[in-house]
Amino acid sequence: MILLFNSCAQLKTKEALDLVKKVSKQIPESFYSNPHLLTSLLDALMKCGDVAHAESLFYSSKEKVLPMYGAMMKGYVDNNLPDKAIDLFNKIENPNDVHMILLFNSCAQLKTKEALDLVKKVSKQIPKSFYSNPHLLTSLLDS
Repeated sequence: MILLFNSCAQLKTKEALDLVKKVSKQIPESFYSNPHLLTSLLDALMKCGDVAHAESLFYSSKEKVLPMYGAMMKGYVDNNLPDKAIDLFNKIENPNDVHMILLFNSCAQLKTKEALDLVKKVSKQIPKSFYSNPHLLTSLLDS
């Protein structure tokens, strides 16, 4: 199922979204506790543009893992909803370098003084180990 959701996410078409919705309705409720499956489903929904359905699943999930936050943040950035990505970032206890990159991308989309202030604040708190990630450094410079 994960491969199907990932394939549909790559297609980003209405037909792919329809297939994702059809299959996800047939999944037993217990499968939604699998964080890998749920992350893949969230990613597919977001990439196909169904932000509302992805949000509903994400917020109803009892156990959220870091990749789920990343899928949602990336989806918000891709769907031009940077404020939502920033709000979600602020709910992550221990963000990793991927979350930081997505935050910086969100701030770059906003192009506001508040976003720049947030970048400055967060960049002072970045663990030194993250500075070896060229993607993080590029997104920081872009923001």
